[in-house]
Amino acid sequence: MTPRRIAWSIAFVGFFGAAQLLSTAAPPDGSAPPSPTVLDLRLTVSKELPRVSQKALINESEAIWRAANVQLRWLKGATATETDRPLRILVTRRAVTATGTHRWPVGELLRFEDRTAIAMASITGALRIVQGSPELPLVELPAMRQYTLGIVLGRAVAHEIGHYLLQTNEHTEYGLMRASIDAREFADLRAGGFWLDRESQANLAARALAARSE
Repeated sequence: MTPRRIAWSIAFVGFFGAAQLLSTAAPPDGSAPPSPTVLDLRLTVSKELPRVSQKALINESEAIWRAANVQLRWLKGATATETDRPLRILVTRRAVTATGTHRWPVGELLRFEDRTAIAMASITGALRIVQGSPELPLVELPAMRQYTLGIVLGRAVAHEIGHYLLQTNEHTEYGLMRASIDAREFADLRAGGFWLDRESQANLAARALAARSE
């Protein structure tokens, strides 16, 4: 089967205001927020990726989707309670496919005809942003660089999860689902522009409601 590819690339673009990003406040009528959507994931990570990077990757992607009322559940080994095949997350040195004229792709989603998918995150692509030397052995990275590497990978993984959940190849003008992003912002630990935009949040909520009604 030939997968359909979606790549997230890095380009030098401007910053976006927080006013355009998703608000996660409680409903104005005081009602309880809806139960989170649970997404099962199976993570496969290159053995050379430092543990601090792995932990940062998981924490960053979880935080991004928690703000959109989605709980990421990382499966380990054989899980008897699985009802659907989980989305596979693959973090590897392998470069991912670039699209258009953008450079430095970090993430890519491969969809298959049997409705399974693999979200790939490229350590090589992330290293270009963090260190500028993609061939550098990861064990030689200072601790803070290892942590930042995990943050970049986590943001890339979160973006590809967005394509998977929203079932679209399209990108938005603001937030997590932008097609391209300033490399400095990607690696900025203070950056707050990686949340789901309002339109994508509404689409996701509608899909969740339809699934619960079936």
